[in-house]
Amino acid sequence: MKLEGEKRASEPPKYLNEDFFKAALEDGLRDMRVDIKKIIFSESSGGGGENYCSKIYRARALYRSSKRQLDEELALIVKSIAITPATQFLEELAVYLREKIFYFDVLGKLEVLIGDGSKFGAKCFYTTREPIQTIVFDDLTQYGYKLASRQNGLNEEHCVVILKKLGKFHASSMLLAEKEPSVREHFTSGMLDENYIRTNERFINFMTLQLRTLANVVAKWAGYEQLAVKLHRHCDNIKENLVMTGRPTPGEITVLNHGDLWVNNFMYKYHDELPTKPIDAIFVDFQNSFFGSPGCDINFFLNSSVQLDVLIHRREFLIQTYYASLRESLERMHSQFVPSYADLQQEIHARELYGFFSSYAFLPMVTMMKEDSFDISIEALTDQDFAKKKVQLMFSSNPRTADTLRYALRRFDELGIFD
Repeated sequence: MKLEGEKRASEPPKYLNEDFFKAALEDGLRDMRVDIKKIIFSESSGGGGENYCSKIYRARALYRSSKRQLDEELALIVKSIAITPATQFLEELAVYLREKIFYFDVLGKLEVLIGDGSKFGAKCFYTTREPIQTIVFDDLTQYGYKLASRQNGLNEEHCVVILKKLGKFHASSMLLAEKEPSVREHFTSGMLDENYIRTNERFINFMTLQLRTLANVVAKWAGYEQLAVKLHRHCDNIKENLVMTGRPTPGEITVLNHGDLWVNNFMYKYHDELPTKPIDAIFVDFQNSFFGSPGCDINFFLNSSVQLDVLIHRREFLIQTYYASLRESLERMHSQFVPSYADLQQEIHARELYGFFSSYAFLPMVTMMKEDSFDISIEALTDQDFAKKKVQLMFSSNPRTADTLRYALRRFDELGIFD
């Protein structure tokens, strides 16, 4: 077997060899014997503002299966998570296990329940913990799916497509939890897990740095001086505020939240003759999924991924679009419980703090220009001087960031979330 690189791909690790891909394809294709002819690696990413916690390798596998006896080709994504002092928190949050359980035990059931051919995630071929935690997926780009621009954010058309899909995803998860209550056990908390917040100083230090920097930036904006004081006060008690942001509320509607719903965690397919018109979206990266209020995903998405004019003028329409999809899906699946629009509005209102978390912890990093973010990774951010410099840059790299925050922070203040 040849291992070839194109576009000067960085050297893949030694364990991504013939035996690895043979095992991955035999597992994923459910085939007794797969012969690997060639593996071609293209550009790999990880860090660079596109993917912070894992290494991503793209590979094309040329192979022959015993079932079909034909030479075939498949594009694969290999996601590996090396546990180091900087990424130990991923182990504490059990992200590898959660994602594995989602892909093998949950995804297929959700797609069967929705019953209209909707796809929520890529096919997962293979997972292994040795030598490091690694998951192999179907590469969605071979079916025409692409990432939208994280720097520009999403226009209304793109928001509508993803929110319709989110409504279906949440609805099918409600039905699954009704039929199989034990599914909740593996998805009890997302990235704002209380124990994690209380014990992980590295996380708290970085959140403090981001929010403190924002407060200092805001203090220089005319008319925002009082808001800056409130941000500093919120930051003084950041640990308890983050616990409160993530804590479940008794009696809330619960759905399986994607848990990390920003631009790079879903991919769009476009109309053949209208290349800018999105017609479908598929989620990627379920390592932070948890059962909780739909207000978590919705507020996280709105505050991290949406263009400002859409946020200002079309927010209510976007929420109505999501609700119509949720309700229609629940009714079609004969769910015993269909929340009202007022119920949903209450869930979103009760989780505005989640949106604030998204706006200071994610939006500034998500919107950074490539030339400013190319060297960012979880490992690099452990250097305090580097982290300080980059966080400062986060709020100035892209004019969209400050413009969005001027609007969002004023809105949060009027809602009284800092009081």
